[in-house]
Amino acid sequence: MYFRSIYLFALLFVVTGKLNGFEVSVKTNPPAVEFGHSLEVTCSTTCNNSKIFVEYKPGINPNRTHGDKWFTDQFPSVQQWDFSAPCTVICQYPGKQPMKEVKQVVPVYNRNLSIAPPPEVLEVNKPYQLECTGPKVYPQNRLVLTWLRGSETVQRNSTEDPGLPEDGPLKNVLNFTPSISDNGMVYTCLADLNLDSNSTKWIANASVTLQTYSFPEHPKIFNSNQVELNQQVQLTCKIPNVYPAEKMRVMWTKDGTKWKSDTKVSDHSTVWATIPWTPNETGLTQFNCTADFEDYPSIPSKMDSVVIEAYVFSNPEIHIPITTKDIPVNITCSVLDVSGELQLSLKKGSEILVSRSASTGLTIYHTVNPRAELNGQQFTCEAELTFHHHSNTIVKGQSTALTVCDFPEPLRILGRDPVEVNQEVTLTCEVQNVCPAEKMRVRWFWGGEQQISVTNRSDAIRATTTWTPQETGVTEVSCMADFEDYSSIPPKNNNVFIEVYVFSNPEIHIPITTEGIPVNITCSVLDVSGKLQLSLKKGSEILVNRSASTGLTIYHTVNPRAELNGQQFTCEAELTFHHHSNIITKEKSNILTVHGKGLEIWMICLIIIIITLIIIGLVAGIIWYVKYRLSKRGKYKVSSTIANKDNGSCCKNEHQNSIPLVQRP
Repeated sequence: MYFRSIYLFALLFVVTGKLNGFEVSVKTNPPAVEFGHSLEVTCSTTCNNSKIFVEYKPGINPNRTHGDKWFTDQFPSVQQWDFSAPCTVICQYPGKQPMKEVKQVVPVYNRNLSIAPPPEVLEVNKPYQLECTGPKVYPQNRLVLTWLRGSETVQRNSTEDPGLPEDGPLKNVLNFTPSISDNGMVYTCLADLNLDSNSTKWIANASVTLQTYSFPEHPKIFNSNQVELNQQVQLTCKIPNVYPAEKMRVMWTKDGTKWKSDTKVSDHSTVWATIPWTPNETGLTQFNCTADFEDYPSIPSKMDSVVIEAYVFSNPEIHIPITTKDIPVNITCSVLDVSGELQLSLKKGSEILVSRSASTGLTIYHTVNPRAELNGQQFTCEAELTFHHHSNTIVKGQSTALTVCDFPEPLRILGRDPVEVNQEVTLTCEVQNVCPAEKMRVRWFWGGEQQISVTNRSDAIRATTTWTPQETGVTEVSCMADFEDYSSIPPKNNNVFIEVYVFSNPEIHIPITTEGIPVNITCSVLDVSGKLQLSLKKGSEILVNRSASTGLTIYHTVNPRAELNGQQFTCEAELTFHHHSNIITKEKSNILTVHGKGLEIWMICLIIIIITLIIIGLVAGIIWYVKYRLSKRGKYKVSSTIANKDNGSCCKNEHQNSIPLVQRP
């Protein structure tokens, strides 16, 4: 609390009059007195021979003390609002008796300061008044009432005219428009008393703390006014410009029942409350969104309502059978279930072919005579739903294309060449320019039995299967293409005969020989089915040529010469078939090796053997020598010797008899 008054505890108020050379003064302590409190009034003069008279209203009897120049009156309790102290002094001079009268009005007050209670909470941007009623003071123009906002002075009020005791107390009415910043702000009314010394004395003060709020707009429910049956929808209620937003309470109600909502605050001033709802029956349902401040019951709540219509509207369905050229087809457009007013239309592009209305499920038809140019033409089933209680409309549509099917080209089988027994082969059935390719089924059959295949659809349909034949002969393989879902379209097929054969690799045998010794070269195929042509060639020259339908071996005798050494001979087999024009060729080659005469070979072998024995002997001698030297070296040592002083030659080795040999450990 701010006090701007100056407190004076021992202030003497002096009224002085000057006349004919003497002074008269009235002093009061305190200078202003609270009603019912004590007061001291002193009247004094500078005259040495004086008579002092102090007269009060009737009924006022103070406790008086006096001297030659002063009178002092004590009032234990001031009970008069109109309190004045008149002091009259007669100064006696020789031949003269001048008189001086001084009257002092003493301000009397109480501390009854009050503020009219403001509303519990104030709405921002709305005008209000704060009324402060001051204490009773006489005279009234001595009182000053000041409004403080926090520590800031916002308004001061006083009166210029003296008031009578019966006049009412002074009021200070503050007109203001609160803002959000006034929430929690302290407003203080301060009462001060003016003193003649141009100072003030604090009398009393009172404060009020304001609570403000902002709630200018009604809640608004965001929702399309229709919800499809069994489809969950989020109902959202928005309350903008709210303060304090965290204290706002939002309640959803449906048929008088409260629904728990998820409440959030954004931007510190916008409150959002959402609830999920899934209608389980058609018809109208009313939802209410009510917003209020739970802590401030005096603030009226605000509400928004919405009536939501739950409806059934199944998706439209269009059915166009796949057909071939010039075979009429019925196009159906339908909506199975609906609540409301339905308008159902079948369109070709933007052209409306058929249009009907109903309030329940509906099916419409249209017959089309397919032509090649209509292939891929788009048809649309469009449904528009209007409601009995709302002006909204909902449109749903489904489109599909007319497919005019055709087999413009026959089926083509890839991989029909003869197959060798026990060898895996991949067969491919190809269908070109088919529509719709995703609806076509391609199957393989061997002898009437369906086989597993893998179908690839791109620019052409290719169905592949693998086969490993186990026996020779001719097998009929067929490929069939059809539309499984459309039995009215005839299938197409193609078949092929695949011949399974045996054809073992040719073998050629050329013995190693020496010059001048004739040798037989053999060329053979052990197993074959079909017509075999077997040839033995020297380079490109055909030496022998035979044909057969089974295994075959041919021979040719060669007289080896030195120049034929390294000559390549080839066994070539060519197989032709009974049911195919294919030709398969296999071959195998070998080299003729011709050695020199037999003696030369013997001599060469002998030389090699001799050289080998010599090398073995040298190696053995070296090994023996090394082992012998190692066994003798360092085996004995001389332990003591006696010198032979006889230099004669007769017994030069005799001294060895006296040298013992000690074996080295």
